Amino acid sequence: MTLASNITRYNRAAAVVTAAVIILQTRESSCFSPTAKGYHIGCNFAQRKPTNLRSNGVIDIDVVDADDEPCLLGDNIVASCDVTSGDSIMNEVQTMPPPRRGTQTKLSAATNLGKCICGAGSFALPHVFLKEGVLGGTLAITICAFLAMNTMQSINRSRFLAVANEPLISPPTSYVELTKLALGDGASKVVFSLTLAASLGVCSTYIVFVGQTLASLSADAMSANIVHTLAPNIDETTWEIITAATVLPISLVRNYGVFAFTSALGVTAVLGGILVTLAYGVLVDPGGGIGEALSAVSQLKMWPDSFSDAFGGSFGTIAYLFCINFLTFPIINSMKDSRNDYDGAVSSAVAVIWMVNALFAIVCLGFYGEETQDLVLQNLDNGPYLSALKILLCVDLLFTFPVVFSSGRQILENVLLDESGKEEEEETMSLALSRATITSGAVATCFGLSQVGGFGVVANLVGGVAQGTLAFIIPPAIAVALSRRSSNGNFEASEISQW
Repeated sequence: MTLASNITRYNRAAAVVTAAVIILQTRESSCFSPTAKGYHIGCNFAQRKPTNLRSNGVIDIDVVDADDEPCLLGDNIVASCDVTSGDSIMNEVQTMPPPRRGTQTKLSAATNLGKCICGAGSFALPHVFLKEGVLGGTLAITICAFLAMNTMQSINRSRFLAVANEPLISPPTSYVELTKLALGDGASKVVFSLTLAASLGVCSTYIVFVGQTLASLSADAMSANIVHTLAPNIDETTWEIITAATVLPISLVRNYGVFAFTSALGVTAVLGGILVTLAYGVLVDPGGGIGEALSAVSQLKMWPDSFSDAFGGSFGTIAYLFCINFLTFPIINSMKDSRNDYDGAVSSAVAVIWMVNALFAIVCLGFYGEETQDLVLQNLDNGPYLSALKILLCVDLLFTFPVVFSSGRQILENVLLDESGKEEEEETMSLALSRATITSGAVATCFGLSQVGGFGVVANLVGGVAQGTLAFIIPPAIAVALSRRSSNGNFEASEISQW
């Protein structure tokens, strides 16, 4: 049995198991559970008190500077709110200053969402279209983009619906907190775990991308690229070890502001990579212009030979690209008016990225046909300018790694360390060593995941299991639970079997 078929079966099984867990949790903890008699609209809602962002991961929306690094993944994603009960909280809420509003406009939010979606995964899409066929790949990317867009919008609507009858309580600021309000503790722990898996999984794809790219440069003796000159004939695994060792020390940095420059660097690198790949195909190899490439596309297969094998073995790569639901809360929290502007920002970002990536994949497939590589950059030669572009993409991912990695690291620290009551200046050597040990273990885990296969295989696994579940299963479950709860808190006997 091939690795791709194993991943396909694993993706299916993981989706079924996760869906069952969410449904059972919804049945037991929501207002329409068969055991939840006499629940009213606000049932299962504890009074929530905002708190400061401390080392234990709890966040205070009143003190978050929403304009600073809106895409930094360590903020908000793994945060949760203290849960209290009783009337004492009312006096505290009334004396607290009003929440600090974000500063992002609809346009800037759409731009940040686009930056989160469009990345290294774009260069794996031509190979996905090779497996799924031209029309099959177009259908898959369209369905995935449409579903991801709707579930991202659904999450934001659910935030406000969750506190619709609690006027003094601000909407949830993290995925974990929203899930806990809607589906209970069990489901929130599932989201907690999946966020960890997604964070470390995405980071593992960065290691694979850098390893594959540098290995191809190192092995090319015909070109005058600097990587071969300085480090000739180093294999992919060795490059991945070097990459893991490089990101380890910078992953210990806790001030994410130092990585703010990667936003502009990332946009430049990805857009440059797409444009240069297209220009190379039009002018150099195979040459002949866009018309010849599109003509060649008509000669390729339109649909996959086996739908189950093709979509099970590559659809996760598309989900890896579009299913960024677990990354969107910092953007939501940084907006001036997320209630009214977020949906439009998501629609604009997804539509543009969908169109660009679909056309890019089809044209590249026309260029290289059956010779299309796992990463289409490997179809390009390694001349001075192209090798510089590839190195720029690798440098961008090296500095993006600690930002994405931070959410997974926070989850592990929350679980494994007891930092309650400790201020940052009170950090002891023992605590610093513990954090370093956790970071080292997490980076080693990322390296281990990178050994599963090439970029497409790892991205398919991460996107199909962790990101796909966070995008396609949990948001609908949250929306259904809150919708029924907000109606009248009752359920009909015919609905019980659904839960």
